[in-house]
Parts: sequence; structure tokens; C-alpha cells
Amino acid sequence: MSWASELPVEFQRRPTGLVGLTGLDVTYNAIHKLIWDSFYNNRRSDRVPLQFKLFAGDHEYPKCRTNKRQSYEWYIPKGILKKGWMNKHLTLVPAVVVVFFDLDWDEPLWKEKQMECATRVEIVRNSLQGRGTKVAVVLIQRNAPLPPGEDMVAAERAASLCSACDLSAKQLYVLPHTDHLIGYTIRLENAFYELAQSYYHGEARKVKSHRDFLNKTTHQLLFVRHQFKIAFFNELKQDSHTALKHYKQAYGHLLDLRMHDTNLLEIKTIAGFISYKICRLSFQHTAPLDAIAQFRKHIDFFKSRVGCPELAFEHSAWMSKQFQVFGDLFDEAIKLGLTAIQTQHPGFYYQQAANHSINRKQLCRGLCKPLSQVFQPDPLESLDHLDFYGQRPWRQGHQSIEPPDLQREREGILALQGLEVTVDHSWLIIPLLSSAVAQFKKYKSPRMKRFLMVQMGEEYYHAKDYNKALMLLNKVTWDYRGEHWWPLLTSILEISLKCAYLTAKVQDYVSTCLELAGPYVKLSDEEKTRIQMNLTRIMTNDQPEPEPGLEPGCVENARLLWQECLESPCTFTMDVQNIVPFVECKAMFISETFGADREVELQVYIRARCQFPIRFSKLSVQLNNSIYNDYCKVTDGHGISAVSDGDFTDKDLYLIPGKTKLYTFSFLPVKDDINSQIEVTSIVLELGVESGRCALLRWMGGGGDALSTPFTSPQVINKPQVKHGDIQWDTVGVRPKTRVLPRTAKVNLDLSHQPPCLLNEFYFLSLMVTNKEESDISNVRLSFGVKEDSSANNMVDQSMQVCLDTPNLGDKTVNRINNIDIGTIPKEGQCTKKLFIKNLHTGTRNVFFKVEYEVSILSKQGAMTCWCQQEDELVLNTVNPFEVSVKLLSMKFETLDSVQIQEPFLLSPELNCTSPWPIQMSSSRLRLATNICHVDKDVMSQLQGVTLNKSECASECYCLKTVNPTPMSVSLGTYAVSWRRKSDEEVPYVDTLFPLPTVDTEFIPLSVELRLPAFGGVKSLLPLSYIFQNRTPYPQELEVAMDTNDCFMFSGNKQFHFRVLPGVPYELKYNLFPLVAGHVNLPKLNFTLIGYTDSVDPVLQKMLPTHIFIKPCGKVLSQGT
Repeated sequence: MSWASELPVEFQRRPTGLVGLTGLDVTYNAIHKLIWDSFYNNRRSDRVPLQFKLFAGDHEYPKCRTNKRQSYEWYIPKGILKKGWMNKHLTLVPAVVVVFFDLDWDEPLWKEKQMECATRVEIVRNSLQGRGTKVAVVLIQRNAPLPPGEDMVAAERAASLCSACDLSAKQLYVLPHTDHLIGYTIRLENAFYELAQSYYHGEARKVKSHRDFLNKTTHQLLFVRHQFKIAFFNELKQDSHTALKHYKQAYGHLLDLRMHDTNLLEIKTIAGFISYKICRLSFQHTAPLDAIAQFRKHIDFFKSRVGCPELAFEHSAWMSKQFQVFGDLFDEAIKLGLTAIQTQHPGFYYQQAANHSINRKQLCRGLCKPLSQVFQPDPLESLDHLDFYGQRPWRQGHQSIEPPDLQREREGILALQGLEVTVDHSWLIIPLLSSAVAQFKKYKSPRMKRFLMVQMGEEYYHAKDYNKALMLLNKVTWDYRGEHWWPLLTSILEISLKCAYLTAKVQDYVSTCLELAGPYVKLSDEEKTRIQMNLTRIMTNDQPEPEPGLEPGCVENARLLWQECLESPCTFTMDVQNIVPFVECKAMFISETFGADREVELQVYIRARCQFPIRFSKLSVQLNNSIYNDYCKVTDGHGISAVSDGDFTDKDLYLIPGKTKLYTFSFLPVKDDINSQIEVTSIVLELGVESGRCALLRWMGGGGDALSTPFTSPQVINKPQVKHGDIQWDTVGVRPKTRVLPRTAKVNLDLSHQPPCLLNEFYFLSLMVTNKEESDISNVRLSFGVKEDSSANNMVDQSMQVCLDTPNLGDKTVNRINNIDIGTIPKEGQCTKKLFIKNLHTGTRNVFFKVEYEVSILSKQGAMTCWCQQEDELVLNTVNPFEVSVKLLSMKFETLDSVQIQEPFLLSPELNCTSPWPIQMSSSRLRLATNICHVDKDVMSQLQGVTLNKSECASECYCLKTVNPTPMSVSLGTYAVSWRRKSDEEVPYVDTLFPLPTVDTEFIPLSVELRLPAFGGVKSLLPLSYIFQNRTPYPQELEVAMDTNDCFMFSGNKQFHFRVLPGVPYELKYNLFPLVAGHVNLPKLNFTLIGYTDSVDPVLQKMLPTHIFIKPCGKVLSQGT
């Protein structure tokens, strides 16, 4: 049927008008080659839809029928549509023939050239005699033409040439071969397109004019033919809407035809062609619903019209092709922008096409058989040379209800059946299923995709491509296992087993046998027993028995493959959690945690659910630490086919169906696994021997039930139940992980210290380690320091420093010390360590103390060494030892806000002890800035040897002055105090630095000093001397005035004007005579600096004393008193 159902090439491409080009010598003329390339090559979508073909000047075109039919009264059509008609108008009969001729307007031999051109045009016209093909002439010229109206010679000669060639002005063109050739070419194409449209419009009108001569009694086929031709000419004209209308009319006339077995094939063939055209144009017009509706109508009408029962496979082939081509149209429309949905996409049509092809194959098997004789003449001799689409080759042109020759009809049917037998239907079905799978995958329909993949696998099996069949089936079995579709899985596995046998793939064969011999597949016990026997043969390096239902030739080939395969040993690994095998395995640690001094116990449960007992060769458990793997192995020294000796031992891997067997392993944890997990990574059960066939069945993690997946963990049950001496498999849980906890340390850590810690001191702690073990402990190691805090930054980590034994930090900053070797501590022995901590910031810090050691203990396996550790924490609070306040005073002990440059002032630091423990001072000192210096040469600390208790204060005083040059604001420096706790005589003194304040400085041009006795007496001479110093490099004039004072009489200038020179002190003297006793105000000397805008008197007054003590006069006692 493929010969009748195939879609011709003429239908599959878009019809475009044919334009023939003559007069171009593309072989020897380079200019002609460029012109041809500009028309033929690089035809983009924006250029007019035309196809160009190169013809010779004397080419013979198809002859037109000379005797035009004037009446259809006695005409009986022999068929609907001739096979060569579409191809004739697409490739043989051009709509326009263009004659190219090299001729310039200034050609000297114009007459001769004109005559030659007219001859060529006449030859073309004679070849097209009777046809309406348009003829045009293109003159190839060297130069570009002048604008219209300017070249009068060209106009005259063009008119002359049109007259000679019998052409209209619209049929003569000029093509200059300049740099802009493609532009001229496109303009010519547009002109040719208009001529072609005119031609196809005329052809359609000719066909349409025959309508009046037809009658519906004898000319029903012509109604279909004429509407089809009109539609096709409109397609060539690029009028797709009119073409669609006439295709629909043709389809309607076709459905009105009387249908019987002799003409049904022809009608279905033409109906498929027309429906294809309608659907294609509907998609092109972005009307997908119209296309789908037309296709459904088409299928619904013809799906029950099978025709000749002996050729029913032809109908299935035709139905398959209808669905396939519509799926192709649908898919092409989607690629061009159409949006499909999950319930309506091309995949459904490809699937139906595949289903009909499968039905065709089944009908072929039931109806067809190879030819037993050769018919003469061959009824299929003209199968490839039919006159009309869809007709039988042995009775072409016959339209009667009954076949003309029954014997010939019978021979033709047998010949078609014999031809169908030679078709390999599987290779027709597989591409359709593949296309459907791609579509369902695209539109996210996983179950449909899997179903179709199963069908593909079956077809590959029937096509004897067993490797691809096995690969496809293996891809889908996972999902059917997970969803527990046991009947479907059974069917798939049976095919997989046959494919694995025929290709001698040992691993796939063993994997499939493990499933088919299990309890979940829907096979009889006899069949499962046979499969398990084959599995045993394979693992004992023997050939399996063939699977039932295989062709003898395939079995022989398979035996040879197995023979080659068995010559070399083979070991392979299978992840059994990807299948549902008949053997199940579970691993469980008996406890969630184990102490470091206890043996870790692991239990492995194995159950086989096959038809008869089976013996495995080795069981091994793989853990995350490979050190333990050697302790978790069982090796069975018997062969796979050896029977049990009746004794149940842990070394026996002989499994009885339905009974759970337990294997227990134990081992001591190593030091590295303390405080970490021990995990079962995999369980491997070996079937066979490595010298022959060996299958490694691997369960990831702790295994589980056969129906569990790697993504689900079975629930852990504390203790498996035992009933009638048998372990209940369903009560066995899986615990693949356990944690090793450190052995509880039996040591005491006693910490002695005096909190709180004082800032910047060496804080002393005494740590005593006492051994409470039953034996000596060795390799004792101490670690202590700041406890790590993930939220803390590096600055906080550096704020505490630690040292051991002696309070000496050295050059390296250390905030923790690890693995201090203490050595061995005997039973009930003690060891004391001195620890020192220095805190550089106040606040609380967490300090840890950890002792690790080794101790020998007794276990089931003898003496063992355990590593133990004990860790304590201390929250250490750090406080300031004292607070410091600093005062600035004048020489009269008055508070200063600023200091005068080069004038002395007093600095008085005061320490307030805030420590709960007595503080012993060693010394104190000032670290002055460069602009500050001591007035006294020898400066001694006034706090040396002083001890302060809580809330006690200590102060001292320093006389300082500023030196030039001095900025407006100056930092005095720092105040350093060396101290320690009084109780810690072994701890060195530490220095604590306190910043001194920053003061403002003032500059005055003049300074004054008053020299006077310490006291005076009433009515006794009291001399005063004022010493003036000029601080500037210029002379300063000063005026002074002495105020009167009732307490004194004085001699000297009351008001005086004088000059003070730079660097030379000036002395002004007064003699005072006190009149009253007591603490008396001195007479005030007022100062005025001439030429100085600011008053200096307030500043100078601060430099001078204001009072003096005057003693009263002593009384002289009489001698007798």
C-alpha cells in the first residue's frame, strides 16, 4: 500500500510559479553566469515566490493538445487526477519564458541584431504553440540607461524592437550588468511575477469555463478534477484563500462520488491529497481549529471504508499516512509560532499513525503470504507508471463497479499481498513512535512517553535490533517498578530477558532473572523455576537454556555469542536498589550510639524469595571508614550449586526461600572516629565466583525492602520480632548510621584562682588533675585557652593571652595552648599546672581546660587502649584595677583651663582603687609629649611602695611647662603605673598606661615673677621684687600702677613707665611696711602693655601671689613676770 498512500513530492512543497530563462550561456559567459546566479541563488523570504529554470533557446516544451474539446457529452473520464499533471505545471510548462539578448541601444549593427532577437522570440513562441505562456525579452546592456525621455534613440529603437518581436512595451526590459545587478534583478522578478500571475489566472479561467459542459451523471470525476486544478492554479498564483475555497469544493464533490471496491482506493488517495492541501492552507492562514476539524471530518468519513477485505492492510497503511502527514503539518505550524497544549499536540497524531501501522502489520500477518508462483503478465508491472493516482495497475482507467477480469483481479490481490510480506513494518512504526515520544516529552506527559517507549522497544525487538530494544526497555522499567505496575513490568521484563539472551549480555540477563524469579512478577512458579535455573547456569559458567518463542536462527546465533562470552571471566556490579530482586538485605546498628570503649555491633539481615534455595559466595559490608571493612565480611567456601549440610553458621550464605538469616559483626572504634559517625555506605552480596561469572549485588546505604527506593528510608524498629524461631522480616528496620561517643573520662579537674581577673595583669590559675581511673593513665595532654566563638572576630580572639608555668608571653601572641605533654599520672595520682591568663579587655571570656589521655581497659577481645578526654569551662570576668583622674593646676593650685607657653603649671593624677584585692604600686612615671618637660631636674615617683585597698585613693603632683614651638593644642602624653596584686609575690609587675588630657596653650609676650619673703612682721620691713621677662624678640613698653592698701605702707613708684628688652630681665623693687597681722592681701600691682591690644593684666595677675602671712609684734615680758 505504500505505493498508493505515499504523499507525492509535488504536494509536499509550496507551489511557486515557473519562469523559464533562455539565451543565457552560463558555461562560457561570465556575465550570463552572474545574471543567472542573481536569479537562482540566495532567494530570501522577502523575494517574490518564483522558481527559475534555465532552458535552451530551442527547448521543446510539452505539446499542447491540438484538438480542443468542445463538448463533454460523450466523454467518460478514466480517473480523477493524472500523476504527471502537477509536475508538468511545476517543472515543465513555464508561466513566463524570458529571452535574454545582448544588445545595446548604440549597437552599430542594429538591424541585424534586431532580426536575430526577433528570430529567437519566434522560436520560443513556436515551441509554446497553443499555450498561454507569456514571452518577455530582456536586453543585456553594458551601461545603465538614462532617465525616461532623455534618450530618444533608445525610445525609437525600443519601439522598433517591440514591433519586430510582436511584444508589448511591458514585455521588453533592459538589464545593465553594473555593480547594482541584484537591484535590477529584483525589479525584473517583480515584473515577471505579475506576468506569471496573469498566466495562472488565465489558466484557472479556462478550466472554470468547462463547468457548463459537465453533467453530474457521467462527469462526477471531472467536477473533482476541475476544482482541484483551479485551486492548484490559484496556489501557483499565490492566492491561497481562493485556492482553499476550491480545494474544499473539490473535497465536497469527492465525497459525493459513488464508492465501491474498484474505485475506493483512488477516492481515498485523492481525498488524502486534497485534505492535506486544506489542512496545510488552514495552518498557513493561522486557523488551526479549521485544520483539525477538517482532518477529523476526513478520518471519520473514511475510517470505516476499508474496501477489499483481502487488502485491508492497505486501509491501515492509508490511515497511518493520514495521521503522519497531519502530525508533520501540525509540528511545522508549531515551529512557525503556533502554540499547542498538552491535550492537543502532534504527538497524538504520530501515536495514531504508529497504531495503524501496527494494525497493518497484524493484518499482514493474518492475510498475506509470499507468492508461490509467478504471474504472467505481472499484474504489478506498471505499478510505478500509473496514469492516475490511486488506480490498480492491472485495470487502469476502469471505472465500472465490477472488475473486468476476475482472475486478473485475484492475481493482482495475491501480488499485492506478496509485496506487503516483503515490507519490514517495524521500521515504519519505530520512526512514528520516536516522533510521538519527542512530542509527549516536550509537552510533559511522562506516562504516555513511557508507554510509547515500551512500544518502541517491542518494535526494535521485532525488527531484531535487540540492543536498542534492551536499552529502551531498561529506561522505562524504573518507573513501572516505582508505581508497582507488576503486569506491565512482567511483560517488559520478559522481552528484556529475550533481548539479553539473544545479545549474550550477561549483566542484563542476570539483572532480569533476579527480578523475574522474585515474588512480585506475574509469572507461574514453573516459569520462575526455569528462570532461576538459567541464572544458576550462567553463574556456574554454563550456557542458559533458550527463552521460549524465539526463532531457531536467532537461537543459534545466540548460542555462538554465549560461547564466546563464556570463554573469559566476567565480574560486574549491579545496584539492586534500582530493581526489585528476589533477595533483600537490611543492615542495622544495634544502637544509635556506642562508647569508645565498647565494641560496635552491626547486624545484617538477608532474605531470599525465589523458588528454591540459593547459595551466595561472599557478603561484605562497606563502611565510611575502610579500616572496619575487614571485620564485616562473610565468605562461603561452597560452590553456588552446593546444597546445605544442615548446620546453620555465620559462615554459611545458603539462603532458604522465605527465611531471614542474620549475620552479626563487631569491631572496636578507632580514635579518629570518636565524636563522629560510622555509616554503612554499601552492602555487597556476591553471586558466583571471580574466576568465572561473579555478580556483585550492591545495596547503597543500609539496604531495605525490595520495594523501597534509595530516596526513602525504612522506619527503624527497635528490636526484630521472632516467631516460631523465624525472624519476622517486616519487623526488621534499617539503621545505617551510629555515633561513637568518647569514653567517660575518670579524672577530676580542680581549678584554684582568685576572681575577678584584673585588666592587664597576669592572672594566676592552678589546675590540679587527679587520676580516678583503675590504672595509670598515659600520654596525658592538656589544652587550655580562649573558647572559640564563631560569631567573634579576630580582635576579640586576640584580647586574651595565655602562658604556662611562668608569666612570660614572649614575642608571640597566643590565645590557646594545645597538647601540653603532662606524661603519665599513676592511679589516684595528681598533677598540678600553673596557668597564667592576661586579659587586654574588660568583660567576660570563656576559657576552656581540656585533658586528654590514654588508658588501657579490658574487653572481650583482651586489653584495649581508649582515648578519653575531660573538658571544663570557666567564665572569667575581667575588671579595671583602678580609675585615674587628672587635674591641671596653676602654681597657686588653682584649676586651669589652659596653660601659658613656657610658664610652669602643676599636673596632679589621682588613682582610685576599684580592685577587691589589695594593689601594690612599684612606680609611676610620666611619658611626656615632645612639647612638654619637667621643671625639676630630678623627678621621683611619689607612689613607690604604696599599697591601695579597695576604694582607697593615691595622688601625686608634677611641675611641668611647655616649650617652644608649641601648637595651640597639645597632648600631655601618658601616665604609666607599674603594679601587681599584693598577694602574688611571684607575679611580675605590669604597666598600665592612662592617657593624659589634651590642653590648650596661650602665648603672652610678657611674664612676671614676684620674689618676697615667706612671711613678714608687723611694723617690719618687707621687701618685694617684681622680675619681668620679655618673651618676644622685640622691646616691650610696660606701665605699672600700685593700688593703695590700708594694711601696708610702701615706698617706691606708685605709677611707673619702663621698657623691657628681649632676653634681659627687668627688676622692679618695692619696700612694704605691714600695719596689721594675719593672712593679709598684698597691694595689687596693675599692668598695662603699651601697643598690645589685649589686656595682659588678668593673665599676669594669675602669676602673682595675692596674700602673705604677717606675724604680730611679740610682747616683751617683764623680768618679774
